[in-house]
Amino acid sequence: MSVTEAQVLEALERVKGPDLDDNIVDLGLVSQVLIKDGRVYFSITIDPKRAEELEPLRQAAAKVVSDMDGVVGATAVLTADAPAGGAVATAPSAAGRAEHPRVAAARQNGAAPANPQAAPPEQAPKARAGEGIPGVKHLIAVASGKGGVGKSTTAVNLALGLQATGLKVGVLDADIFGPSQPRLLGLAGRPQQGANNKLQPMSGYGLKAMSMGFLVEEGTPIIWRGPMVVSALNQMLREVNWGELDALIIDMPPGTGDVQLTMAQQVPLSGAVIVSTPQDLALIDARKGLAMFQRVEVPVLGIIENMSFFICPSCGERSDIFGHGGAANEAEKLGVPFLGGIPLHMDIRVTSDAGQPIVVTAPESEHAKIYTELASRVWAEVAAAAGTLKKPTLNVNTANNMLTVAFDDGDTFELPAEMLRVMSPSAEVQGHTPSQRVTVGGKRHVTIGDLRPVGSYAVRIVFSDGHDTGLFSWEYLEELGREKEQRWADYEAELADKGLSRD
Repeated sequence: MSVTEAQVLEALERVKGPDLDDNIVDLGLVSQVLIKDGRVYFSITIDPKRAEELEPLRQAAAKVVSDMDGVVGATAVLTADAPAGGAVATAPSAAGRAEHPRVAAARQNGAAPANPQAAPPEQAPKARAGEGIPGVKHLIAVASGKGGVGKSTTAVNLALGLQATGLKVGVLDADIFGPSQPRLLGLAGRPQQGANNKLQPMSGYGLKAMSMGFLVEEGTPIIWRGPMVVSALNQMLREVNWGELDALIIDMPPGTGDVQLTMAQQVPLSGAVIVSTPQDLALIDARKGLAMFQRVEVPVLGIIENMSFFICPSCGERSDIFGHGGAANEAEKLGVPFLGGIPLHMDIRVTSDAGQPIVVTAPESEHAKIYTELASRVWAEVAAAAGTLKKPTLNVNTANNMLTVAFDDGDTFELPAEMLRVMSPSAEVQGHTPSQRVTVGGKRHVTIGDLRPVGSYAVRIVFSDGHDTGLFSWEYLEELGREKEQRWADYEAELADKGLSRD
């Protein structure tokens, strides 16, 4: 049996208002009740200055509704919107009651000033400034100054590139108004309620994912004011069971508005990646996004130039449709790393539209390799920003079957060529889910043919059997060295379990 708006409001009458003198419904604080597929969404109007203080009230209201029969989940957001033009009126609430004077006062505090140029812009409340997400080691924002530059496609392929190196990765789609990750990951359906009344993230190609696109129909417009958007974003960050993640990639909306400011102020971002196309118009906006992150002291990990060039599939001629090299030049001017360029190619567009990212569907393609290398560069910049990047000296023995990895702090590891080959951090070996992981046998006699440094953060190892797609970061080599005995024991157990041999 589906729940009705009247039943929701009746349940919310059990929740006391901010000063405990009446319930939130009779005070006229509840509005915009939406019920869809057993999920209930509603907003609570408050004075924005009391956002942190009234967070327990929001949680209590959400719990009361989520406990109702016929409700599979509830989302409550704190909002402080003002009527058009900033006028304060006694407006009817969702329950049809006249607006309480306290709500009118809250609206007055949030209303636009008569002379907008005379007042400073309103900023999102710093309710949880600096508080991390339990279990998530690094939060990495992928941003752009404007839309249409391929930021979301870049974000999901970077996430999958990081995962291919053995990291545990999630994606948060922070674009409330135009979510793209459900389509890019080929996901549909609704998140389920999990432990502690939190949502379970969806899963696509081994990535944990959350997006407003999972909560509303694809064609349904989201018509919310800034505070409501900020509150919804906080819930997708903090009321989701993310579990243990090495990195949470945050696909930011374009521009420099409420969401960007909220992410910078309320969670400890490890850094931001700026995506731009080469032409001057896009770079102007990218510069603004970069300056915003620098102003709020978020490390800028670098700039990626998307749609960098086009190779004609018929004649092979290269065309710089949007110009070329603009992002690299801009990065040099601004003193931030240029992470690399991504070509404009039909395969990237087709796989993205089909919900089958190219890093997953064609892991051996040149484009997948580009994304994987970009992901490794981003991860190296994260380590550098955190002060944890260590560069080793590499030496191959005369038999070419052993790699010595020596770090400046004295740690030295000897890694057999066979072990490096069968534990290559490539999509071919690692897969994107446990079921896709490949146990490679028959490599007892493989040797190292060549070491090809990639920047200051990784090396590509060419093996005698022709395999060369694994990008071994310094961090991954250190992990292999420290966990050498356990990883090798696990590998031998896998061989035995699958009836494979080292020969």
